[in-house]
Amino acid sequence: MAPPSRFVWLSLTMILGCGGGGGGGSSDAGGSGRDGEVPGADAGPETDADVHGAPPRAVLEVVGLDIWAQALPPEIASIDVTRDGRSVAGDLPVSTIVLRAPQTLVARLEADHHEPVEATITFDASDALHVAYDESGGHGVSVRHGAVDLDGVRLPLHTVYLGLRHRWLSAQGRPARRGNRLEFLMDGEEGWASVHADLSAATEAVHIATWWWDSVFELVRDPVLHPYLDTAERRANTLMGTLEAIPADKRVIVGQFLSMDGSVSWLTSDAELRAYGATADDDFEFMGQANETSGTFLFEVAPFVFGERVREAFPEGGGFDPEPEIESTVPPHMVDLTSWPVGVDVQHGSWHQKFSVIDQEVAYVGGMNFRPVDWDTSEHRVFEERRMGYDATTAERLAVQRSEELPDNGPRKDYIVRIEGPAVQDVSDVFHTRWQHLLSVGARYAENASSFEVARDQDPLPGGVQAQITATMPQPFWEHAIAETWFNAVRNAERYIFVEDQYWRIPMLVDAILERMEAVPGLELVVITKPVSPTTDPGCAWTHRTHQALAARFSDRYHLFRLRSFDYVETWGVDETESRFADIDVHSKLLIVDDELLSVGSANKNNRGIVFEGELSVAVHDAAWVRAARRRVVQNLLGPGATVSDDPSAWIEALEDAAAWNDAVWAEWEAEGGDISLDGAPLPIEYEPVGFLYPLTFGALSDCLFETVGPDQT
Repeated sequence: MAPPSRFVWLSLTMILGCGGGGGGGSSDAGGSGRDGEVPGADAGPETDADVHGAPPRAVLEVVGLDIWAQALPPEIASIDVTRDGRSVAGDLPVSTIVLRAPQTLVARLEADHHEPVEATITFDASDALHVAYDESGGHGVSVRHGAVDLDGVRLPLHTVYLGLRHRWLSAQGRPARRGNRLEFLMDGEEGWASVHADLSAATEAVHIATWWWDSVFELVRDPVLHPYLDTAERRANTLMGTLEAIPADKRVIVGQFLSMDGSVSWLTSDAELRAYGATADDDFEFMGQANETSGTFLFEVAPFVFGERVREAFPEGGGFDPEPEIESTVPPHMVDLTSWPVGVDVQHGSWHQKFSVIDQEVAYVGGMNFRPVDWDTSEHRVFEERRMGYDATTAERLAVQRSEELPDNGPRKDYIVRIEGPAVQDVSDVFHTRWQHLLSVGARYAENASSFEVARDQDPLPGGVQAQITATMPQPFWEHAIAETWFNAVRNAERYIFVEDQYWRIPMLVDAILERMEAVPGLELVVITKPVSPTTDPGCAWTHRTHQALAARFSDRYHLFRLRSFDYVETWGVDETESRFADIDVHSKLLIVDDELLSVGSANKNNRGIVFEGELSVAVHDAAWVRAARRRVVQNLLGPGATVSDDPSAWIEALEDAAAWNDAVWAEWEAEGGDISLDGAPLPIEYEPVGFLYPLTFGALSDCLFETVGPDQT
């Protein structure tokens, strides 16, 4: 089925010669108007005595679209075409006016959550038409010239396409598509179980891109039976075991470090996967990909031409006027990847995207890898036997279950989104772009790999939400929709900005946050991240700088937290109860603003994630969906039974109160040396944390060993 945007061109079945500038043949196709009339002609009031009754000289169509040349839903959009202040047309998607004399019209298109556009259209009664608008506003305005039959007379047809720029989503990126069914999946148990279910049902094709691959990564882990399964029994629940059991064609891309198919290219995959790549005609194809960005360069988001999108959506004939490129609102930035302490210019970037497409009907976009550390429950228990390594024995797992030993992997927080609907084609297109590139450059195992076609024009689902698949793609692709959505979100923030991320060192975006917090006195910033090592983390200095810049200016509106899990064990001796705290590895890449926009995926809050790292996220603009996701995130942080408000001041205060309580509990345990004597009594309330939140602060810049590492390298 054709995409809805194609239906806006209501007149195309009866117009447009094959040449530019109004030339070409005629058309008498029916269905566009009664008795061959132009649909909507003279629909508005005609009161100008100089115009009324004059013979028609041309036909004008004004088409209302979004910046991606898609139709705007009439329930959120409106158009008004006026002459001398009086309305002459106001139909969406197409307003049609018969031009009978020289005149000037003003067309204004607006829609909820979009920047309005106003164009002045001047007709001089010849074949010419001039359109003027504010080119600095980033609007989409394209003018096409063709021909149309009106009452047996061949007339010039001028079509003005107006494209509204979304306030929140990326104009440069792939279309923000409506009608998607999305599931916000929290942590590995929930996320990977869903992936496993869809993989197990795949019949046509499975496409997977990841930063790291482990063939024996266990997707599902039964809470009762898992400790007792032997290795062979667990194999069926692994990534490779699941893929080998299905008839679908498998294509896999795994990121590589430093250089393409270089000396360490093996590090992120394993022998099982590489064996499939090396074998032809086995329905299982694999190639690796390195990010070869290096050196010093000026980062600028590439501009685009709205008319190119119009021509793709409406490829019928007719010539277009020249039009300016539309520039991004993301500020340019000079990138220097040569400033490591040793002064070596190496390829620092990677392909960090983590996504999968199943039968081109379902997609997953998130931050989790197929890697042992990327599985946990949302309870983030200290003693979780299912976080043991694949080869662990039953005895070793039961020892963890009895709280006698810690598991191999600690607690970890992350998210993934399941997608059905039109946005799936964009996830598939990202994979296709990378896959075809690897074929064209002759990547290792390319001789055993095959091409495929992307299934496009997917129908919107009833009740679905608007979502945009956003990417950071290094050269030769150069795409930066993640950056645009994040900068747009900050620019529009009024109540709160919520960040939960592995890193907090993105000076490009923090500069925008500082500016916005200065402009909006009530804007609150919540950041959940993890501590950095001053001696081993090269990002220490920029994390500390980020924190100091915000704390110095907005200490009362900047809320910084870390996450910990808690448990306790009964021991023998004088002090028989011992605490067990475990830092939660915050691996999330989450941004939520004002219950309006949510962005989640693989891109961290560091400069490289929005400049040259290969990343993929999904940006959701739907207030009800975003609000429900934010409630769920906050509920999990606060712990079972917590009531979550929709008032930012209330739920942020609840986060602060929980962190303060837990910090006091931590201090009580610290004062006791981590063990207390209860003599069989229950744990006192002052020794029991609630939820996972604790305050976090960062020290002096001088604490960091690697102070000279550049802001784009960490």
